[in-house]
Amino acid sequence: MRRAIIHVGMPRTASTTIQHVLAHLRPALAGAGILYPALTPRSAADEPHISHQHLGEALDGRRPAVEARELLDDLARQLAATTADVVILSYEDWIQERRAFAIGDRLNTVFASAGFRTEVVVVVKPQSEHLNSIYSHRAQLMRERRLFAAFCRGFESSRRFAYAELLEPWWRLVEGRVQALPLRDKRSAEPLINRFLAAADVLDRVAPLLAASELRRVENRSPGPVAVETSRRLRLLRVPARLAVRPRVVMRDVERLAFAQGLDSVPFKGVDPALRERLSARYAATNDRFARLAWQAPWDEVVAPEPPHAVNEIGGRPIAAGTEGVIAGLMSEVGRQYGVVLRRPWHAPLAEWAEDGTGLGQRVLRLSKWRVI
Repeated sequence: MRRAIIHVGMPRTASTTIQHVLAHLRPALAGAGILYPALTPRSAADEPHISHQHLGEALDGRRPAVEARELLDDLARQLAATTADVVILSYEDWIQERRAFAIGDRLNTVFASAGFRTEVVVVVKPQSEHLNSIYSHRAQLMRERRLFAAFCRGFESSRRFAYAELLEPWWRLVEGRVQALPLRDKRSAEPLINRFLAAADVLDRVAPLLAASELRRVENRSPGPVAVETSRRLRLLRVPARLAVRPRVVMRDVERLAFAQGLDSVPFKGVDPALRERLSARYAATNDRFARLAWQAPWDEVVAPEPPHAVNEIGGRPIAAGTEGVIAGLMSEVGRQYGVVLRRPWHAPLAEWAEDGTGLGQRVLRLSKWRVI
């Protein structure tokens, strides 16, 4: 039976690294009987993704409905034309999509029509680490003006951390053909890319194609504390609303500048021991259910905990003059390079009040358009 493997996530679990490797090896993978399809709508021909993000966004309504049909038809054509017996799709947000979108069912229908049986691979990490990653990712998108503690109060009870509940629909869809990998596995010292390929049962085919650099590859590095604090302040000034480019482009520049000055060698860390223990207790039951589904073993026997670290958040505490000067310099460079006046607009409090009210309403009423609340 030909196999279709859907890498469904989770976000911030080295998904970009896996996708870079697969995209880089795409021509060679075809010769090894593996299809990693390029799927880009005509409207985005100038910005192809290494992942299948365009397809994911089309299926959950963030892109026009016509593009969902376009990309599904393109996928069907590639499946019909390929001689490969394995096809891999990868988009790290699929595990968090609302069930009403029936994304798994739609993909499964396309695969089944072409004679492929669907399987799923998912990568997980402790909830405390996941929460930290969400905050730093929102900083990269210039969406967060709160300090980490305030952010946690609104996010730590999110259903996106209930891993068993997220996995169960996929488990039912593929009749248990799910391979789950911890980001760090107590049972194995192998690089994640090797463990991913082994879970997909293609390591023997791909290993000869992997250079040593691919095994060491790290993509989409998380921002450090200086970049996060710079982003938070730019958000307070409502800079994103006045940019002619995407905020992530700006933040990549900020991250590069900070790193070039010898700063942010360590990613942002906001989780303290008390929060880690609280999250561990809150999600112990769902983690055990997940582990029983995935490994027939307790969570703590398989998933290596987050390495110990010191909290390095800059905001909300006294800041050294040198660090304050660096942050001011980074913000001035953003203003200069992107033509933005660094002044908080008079209507900022009103806009923030409206945003907070909308966000709270969506969480209470579960009206978020696409993400799990």
